[in-house]
Amino acid sequence: MAGSRDGLADLTTTAALAAPGLRERRRRQTMAEISEAALGLFEQRGLEAATVDDIAEAAGISQRTFFRYFAAKEDAALPVHCEFEDAVEAALGEADPDADPCEELGKAYVRALQAFADNASAASQRMLRVSRLMGREPLLRAALVRHSAARNGRLLQALAAKFAAPEADALEFRVAVELCTGLARAALETWAERLEAGRPARLPEIYADARDVAQRVRTSF
Repeated sequence: MAGSRDGLADLTTTAALAAPGLRERRRRQTMAEISEAALGLFEQRGLEAATVDDIAEAAGISQRTFFRYFAAKEDAALPVHCEFEDAVEAALGEADPDADPCEELGKAYVRALQAFADNASAASQRMLRVSRLMGREPLLRAALVRHSAARNGRLLQALAAKFAAPEADALEFRVAVELCTGLARAALETWAERLEAGRPARLPEIYADARDVAQRVRTSF
């Protein structure tokens, strides 16, 4: 449980967020504890075999409390992704409104991914656990796809608000969001695969390599 809270602290520091109040800290702590219980059960039994009642019992809460935090059991595996996305949005909030929006979005992702620079950190270990589960649990991958669609919508709104975008910029922003999230997903999967195979891998460097590949692809059009 303590590791989950440490991972959240890493992400919060990276995003330069203000310290949350007591109520918010308790909410995050409870969410982290439920998520840790869910991840453990999914790893031991598989997603289908583990029930909401099992997760609630392992976390020491009621089923009703579980549904106050998560709409479905697979969502309980995703808080580390939510924390990462919050860090991206926070970094974007500090972007220069007079700079190029696409460049600023890319920088926001680079900053947020620094929370995973140390493979041994709690944040990295939780993200890797989820990535491994994604490889064998189609329902969990589908839940992340649904979650990502909602997240991309929020990023589009944040970009438009930050840079006071006219209607004509909608396509540019949409492409930028899809590109950055796609690069992050490819980098996360590559990072997990390399470490699983016993190869050296650092997520920020892999993301930088992915951006280089995207640049080469762009210039080929």
